[in-house]
Parts: sequence; structure tokens; C-alpha cells
Amino acid sequence: MKQEIQRHHWKQKSGSVTQTQKKQEKIDGNFIIPPSKSYLVESFVLNSVDRVIAKRRRNRRPDPFFSSSRKPNQEIFTLIPKRSGKKADEVDLQLLGSLFDNYVQVVNLMLARIYKDNDRVQSLGQQLSEYRGRAYTLLRKMRDLNYQQNEEIQALCFERLYRNALEHAGRTLLADWTRRQLFNAAIKVLSESAADALQLLRRKHIPSNLIRRVRDACDSAKNDGAGFHHSLGVLRQLRLALDDHILEEQGVKIQWRGRQRKYVASLLQDSVSEKERILFLTARKLEVWKENGYLFSVPCLRSHSLDFSASTENSPGQGYWFSVDPERKNEILFHIKLPPGINGTHHESSPYKGKTLAFRFLDWMSSATIKDGAKAQNAEDNGDCHRAQRLRFRAAMFEDMHQQLMNTIEIQHLTHRLYKVKQKKGKDGEETTKLQSKITELRSSRRSAPPRLLLRGNRISLQIPFLAPDDFLIQQVLGEREYEARAGVDRGIRVPVVLSVMKGKEYRELLLRVDQLVKKREFLRKQAYDLQSVTDRKRNNWGRKRSGLSYPKHILKKDRHIKALWRKIRRLDREIARIIASKTVWFCEEHRVKKIFFEDLRSFQAHGGSKDLSYNLSSNLWGKIIDTVRYMRVSLGHSPYSVWTVNPRFTSQTCHVCGERGVRVADEQSTVERRGGEYFYCSLCDEHFHADVNAARNIIHVQDRVSSAVPGGTA
Repeated sequence: MKQEIQRHHWKQKSGSVTQTQKKQEKIDGNFIIPPSKSYLVESFVLNSVDRVIAKRRRNRRPDPFFSSSRKPNQEIFTLIPKRSGKKADEVDLQLLGSLFDNYVQVVNLMLARIYKDNDRVQSLGQQLSEYRGRAYTLLRKMRDLNYQQNEEIQALCFERLYRNALEHAGRTLLADWTRRQLFNAAIKVLSESAADALQLLRRKHIPSNLIRRVRDACDSAKNDGAGFHHSLGVLRQLRLALDDHILEEQGVKIQWRGRQRKYVASLLQDSVSEKERILFLTARKLEVWKENGYLFSVPCLRSHSLDFSASTENSPGQGYWFSVDPERKNEILFHIKLPPGINGTHHESSPYKGKTLAFRFLDWMSSATIKDGAKAQNAEDNGDCHRAQRLRFRAAMFEDMHQQLMNTIEIQHLTHRLYKVKQKKGKDGEETTKLQSKITELRSSRRSAPPRLLLRGNRISLQIPFLAPDDFLIQQVLGEREYEARAGVDRGIRVPVVLSVMKGKEYRELLLRVDQLVKKREFLRKQAYDLQSVTDRKRNNWGRKRSGLSYPKHILKKDRHIKALWRKIRRLDREIARIIASKTVWFCEEHRVKKIFFEDLRSFQAHGGSKDLSYNLSSNLWGKIIDTVRYMRVSLGHSPYSVWTVNPRFTSQTCHVCGERGVRVADEQSTVERRGGEYFYCSLCDEHFHADVNAARNIIHVQDRVSSAVPGGTA
């Protein structure tokens, strides 16, 4: 079997996109066509229509007379759960909450009807895997899923929202069907080889060759990194089920997953008879799964997120509508169509009349363009050319996004106006031709994609995907560039992130520190843990003394306090990832880096008693940093495949100059090994290096030694 790894040409040329830029080439000579469009998502906070939005300037404050205590209709209170909010009226939140609830209910209703028959699940899953196009065009042919023939669905949502719900159900069905195929393939591979089953149960980390065999045995799994990691997840779940079965047969009850794994692995090393018994139990359980099938649960939707991406039209039928507020500068009205049975309010700029739920948001991109332009000029006057270039690019990107949004709004309004003109008896041919020519021109322009709504507590966010900057905009600001260097990024212990760039035979390092944010994050995390333990103790005492009664206000208040602390921690995580990613991307841009290699820490586990080390090497935050770097590289015109992950094995123990094993020492003068020392000493070269810098330099060359079938990874 040939090993495949994704490669592509890095030479960027001015003008039109070349043929080598359009294709992704693999080592075996085959090509993969990448996605034609990449989007950058920006978020906007939705406010009620009658609220004055704060713009962070002098004499601009929120409206002091705004209140969320308007008296709503009593019928709404009986049908919709009560929600509260500050930036949006309570009535608006309740109506939007009902819309979200209906959307979730429709998706789950469709999934329940599909999963009544297992043969139907298999048939539809196979058809969706071979179907080219949107999932809802295939599923709406089913009688029990068709909108026109189901009054129950019509009462819950309007037709455009039905299409989105059907698309969501189709994608969920396809993902679940693929997962089931992977489970069947994994059970077949393990039942045919006792050695593979023994490796799965004995070893802490699942062997990569076993993961690849499972992936290759499943026809529906993609032969790429996604298929590899999906197969890894399936094998982990199967191992968990086998461990539970073995412990149940042994009559042992262990709650903690880590101790379960250690106990089962120790049983395989005790004696030959115990090993044979466990293999017998495993083989018998695999045969049961092979004959009767693995027990799967019916998937269901729980998330309160709603998008309009099932259609590419820009018309009122989509269920959302933008309009620029003529009275307030840089503010845009966002209208949502309500389903039958729920009455909204009538707004003049809405085409939905009385079926409208209206919000407003601030288009901050135009003001951000002006501010960044002024900052760039100030930085250039002070002689900081790199900062001026970064700010100019960001200003140009925000200006392009603002223009995309304006183009989207204009084509919406022109399309609706053309429809109205055609409906008149005495048609104006000249006006119709003029509108059609404008619409044709706008269809070829850059526009934003359909938005997505998020409802989290009493906060409503609108996420709008914008097209990434094109080659013309990038070359206009950054100029024409040749990318040749490579970079390695190491997750250090004393320094959070170490970036090393290799250009020719020279190295350039950047040590990224966010000590203040990390200390603040650790303080909040400790505070949340302490408060959680106190709250749990009070909740247990209350439940023991007053079983069945609701918790008192002082306990509920502490619960809200804990949730607020974790929201702050998550915001700090996003800020840490953004700061590190921004410095990494622009340092690489300054040195013309075409490939960035990160160490893969998805399976990393810190040893016991490591305290802060578990956070410093947190795979969760490390994954956020990698995703943010990839996002920012796409905004600079690079391919998402320019960011790779590699196996960091022995990168901290090997000399980057000669390749020999070295030791960790306390300082630059010492040659005595010290575990966890700050410096690295190579006895063959008789040289001292900073340990994290040495590891970052080694990460650059990991891929040159051993390639893997996983795109962006090594084994």
C-alpha cells in the first residue's frame, strides 16, 4: 500500500490563479481539488430595534430609558419558556427562543421518522454518500418528510426553515451512517485477528497501523486525516465498551476511566490463563456484535444554533432580510421571518409584514477600517514598518468585508424590487431591464454567505461568513512575495510557545509569552474549582435533608457565579490563542514561511503531580492556537494545508545539529543531567541550546525523516 501525503506548490504568482494553485497534489501523482471558496466568519451582537447601541466614543452611551420589561402578550408566556435579556427585549428573546425550539423539534422529528426503520437508514445513508448536491433535495422526496404533505411540520416552521432543517437532518444522517460503517469495519478487523485485539487492550496508545487498517476496510471512510481520526475515535469507543465488559465479567467496579485502562492492561500481564480468559471474553463479545450489530443510539439535535445556508438565493423567501438604517449611521436592521402560529411585529423595511422579528446590529467594520488606517499611519511615522503593514492589511480586509455585506444587501433589495415590478399589470420594460442588469453585475461581485444565528443564554450573536481576501487585495497591500522558509512551533514548559524559522541554513527564533493572561486564567480556574466544591457540598446537604424540593436562591446564585467564571476563562483562552496566533503568523509572513509545523499534542497526557504543566501543555488550548493560525493564514491568502501537525516524539531529546541523544541540564554551564532542565546539552557537539528552541528546530525536520499516510501528520 502506498503512503500518501498531501503536497502542493507554494510558489505564489501575481495575476490570475495558475493551474498548480488550483490543485492539491499528492505524492503518488494524484490530485485533489480543494474547496473553491474559503470564508472568514465575523460575529455581531444583535440588539432590539428601539435600543441605542454604544459605540465606545465620547457622549455615546446606551439608552438609559431602554428596558427589557415590556409587557408581552399573555398567550406567548403560556407557550414559550421565559427568558430575559439586556441587549434584546424579553419579548424578542422569547419569540426567537420559540423559533430555535421549533427548529430543534423539526430536526429531531425528521430524524425520529428516518430511524424507525434500520433498513431505511442504511439505504438513505448509502444514497447520501453517493449523492452529489444538497441533502435536502434527496430527502424531501420522501412522503413523511415532505413539507407540503405534513401539517405537523408546516405548523412548526416556514418552508425555507424547513429546507435548512432537512439539510441538517441529512448531514447528521450521513455522519452517523459513516460512523456505523466504521464500527462494523473495526469489529470485523478485530474479530479476524486476536493479535490486533490484544494490542488494542494492552497498549495505552492505539497503534497507527491498526487505525489505518480499519480506515481502509471501510469504503465510506475518506482516505485522509479525517478518516484516520474518525477511525481512531471508533477504536477508542470500542475499547471502552470491551473494558466495561471485561470488568463486568470480573465483578470489578471502577468508576474512573484511567484506572479501568490500567487494571485491564495489568490483567493481560498477570498470567497466561488470565490472558487467555480475557481474549476469550473479547472474542465472544466481538462475535455478538458482528452477528447482532453494535448498539447505536438515535442521533438528536440539542444545540441552539440556526443557519440559513440551505439556499444560495438572495430573496425574502430565505427567511432573513438585511436593511440599512437611514437614521442611524453604520447600523443595520436584521429581520427574521416567523413561522405560522407566532405573530411578530410589522416593520417598514421588512418584506414579511406582520411575521417579522426585527433586531439591529452595529456594522463596526467601516469604523475599524478608519481606526486601523490611522494607527498604520502613526506606526509608519514612528518607523515601525511591520506594524504599519499589518494594520494596513487589516484595514483593507475590513473594508472588503464591509463592501461584501453592502453588495449582499443591495442584491437582496434589487431582487425583491424586480419581483414587485414584474407583478404589476403595467410593466415598465426599461426599469425591468435596468434592474436585471444591476442584479447580473452584483451576482459576479464579492458577497457574504448566508448568516448563522446563535442563542446562548440571553445573548444573541449573528455570524456572517465573508470571502477571504483575494490575490489582488493581498498583493496591493503586502506586495508580491516568494515563500521558501519553513517554521516549527514547540509548546514549551517555561515559555508557552517557541517559534523557530529556518531559511536556508539560518534559524530565527521567537519566544512568545502571555504570562499575565495565564496567571489570570489560573487564578479564575482555582476560584471556580473552590466555589464548585462548596456549592456541591451545599447541594448535597440540601438534597439529603429536603429531597424533592428545588434548590434555594443562594445555591442558584453560586451556580450562576460559577458559569460566569468559566465564561471568563473561555474568553481568556480565545484571547491567548488570538495573541499567539497573530504573532506567529506575522513573524512567519515577515520571514516568507510557506510551511508551519506544530507538534501534535492530541494524545498528550501530563504525568501526575505536574500541577500547572497540565495547562501549559493543554491539548485543548493548543488546538485552538493551531485553528486560529490556520484561520489567519487563510486570510493572508495561504492554503489551509500550509499548517501541518507532526509527531513530536524525541524532538526534546535529540540534538538538531547531529541527531544524537542529549540530556537536559540546569543552565548553559552544566553538563550534569537534570530532569526538566531549561537547557539541552549534546555531548557529541559539546553545545548547549535552550531546550524548547532545540525542540522547535527538530519539529521542522520531523517530516523529512518519516512520512505518514495521514495528511499533515507523521508516524
